Amino acid sequence: MRLLCHMAGITLLILLWLSAPAHAEPKVSEHLPSPGTEKPQADEVEPPRRVGKPEVIGPGYFGKQFEERLLNLGTEEQFETLERNLIKDQVKTFIPPLLVPTVGGHAFVLPPGLFQVATNVEFLNLGGDDIFKDGKPNPIDIDKGVRRQFYTASIRYGFDLNRKFLHSFTAIVNIPYQSSVSTGDVILPSGGGGAGVDPGRYLVKNSGHASGLGDISLFIKKKVWDQANFPVGLAFAAGIYFPTGSDQEKAGDNGRISVDRPDGSTVNTMFRRFSDDGRFPAGLQPGRGTVSYQLAGFVTRQFLPGDMPKFLAGTPLDRGVIHFGGFHRFNREHDGIDAGDLSVAFFTGLVPVYKDYVSLQFTNINLIQQADSYQGTFRFPGTTNAVPRPPFRKGWTSLVGPGLIFSPDPIIRITATALFRVKAPTLGPAPPFVVNIGTSFAF
Repeated sequence: MRLLCHMAGITLLILLWLSAPAHAEPKVSEHLPSPGTEKPQADEVEPPRRVGKPEVIGPGYFGKQFEERLLNLGTEEQFETLERNLIKDQVKTFIPPLLVPTVGGHAFVLPPGLFQVATNVEFLNLGGDDIFKDGKPNPIDIDKGVRRQFYTASIRYGFDLNRKFLHSFTAIVNIPYQSSVSTGDVILPSGGGGAGVDPGRYLVKNSGHASGLGDISLFIKKKVWDQANFPVGLAFAAGIYFPTGSDQEKAGDNGRISVDRPDGSTVNTMFRRFSDDGRFPAGLQPGRGTVSYQLAGFVTRQFLPGDMPKFLAGTPLDRGVIHFGGFHRFNREHDGIDAGDLSVAFFTGLVPVYKDYVSLQFTNINLIQQADSYQGTFRFPGTTNAVPRPPFRKGWTSLVGPGLIFSPDPIIRITATALFRVKAPTLGPAPPFVVNIGTSFAF
């Protein structure tokens, strides 16, 4: 009986629930929040928003590697472009391309971390009137001729040691190559190396060529004064030449030459004028055969507003620069031959003449050659007694001439120079003119 009562109660509750009316739909206006107060429901996921390309990101930003995008972030220019422009600004500040001379030297140094590669070609020709004795053309060399070309590749690097007094350095490596061709005969009178030429003469056929790699050099240049703090820029350099070039180049056929005698006969003999094995003089050899050293000093003065007189203010001279200085190369004796020390002094003035693209230059270079020396004795043809080998060159030579610098871009230079002899040495060869063409590129 009790079980039947429970079942009847449960059935009554179910019937009452089924008969209840359905709940009316809530009115939209009653449950929408007022504008600005919307909140997402707890169980709703807000869809991701699409981010547009920011204005600060330059063209080509998307679709690149992460590293490239990071380098270019926040700029309208590519990183490589910015870096190149920075290099150009550094070059203009540290080593203005239109104010660096084509030959000689200067007190500028490269910015730290910057490389510069340069090439240089020099041409000169000598005739019989360009080989001197006592300051005048030597008549015994009237038929001689020498053609020479010098090629140099240079690598320069600016660096800084970040220590007191150890700032503003440039390291320079020079790799030279030369080609020299000697032609014609030496005409000796029957009395040997006399001053005149008589009918009984000897024709010494000592022509030949000397070509090859020269002595590679390493220089360290240090700026001591900067014109920002001193009246002039001042720099010093020290260098070493390594014996990579040959000093064994010989005349004729491996040192053997022929001599036509006054009686019409010809004799084949060893050319012993400078050594017993037929070598050319030291000045024609590509190398020195041993280590040599060089010290140099450079002064540079850039003109500033107010430097020029009033009537020159605003002219191209107002943007000019002057350089002067010199160096001394210490040559050592090797294998009985001493090339003699060489001192060089120079003065150069430059003036930009067309915007930042072209400048003109005037240069004076003075070379003072110490007498070379050759051990042993030598008997001139037509003589009976041997004498100590005399020097081949010594004295002061002076060259002057114009130069042109073209710089289409601050990191690129193309140069040309022509120098003409105005002072001949006491003894030895001196070219009537020298042509120099060069290029350089910084990176």
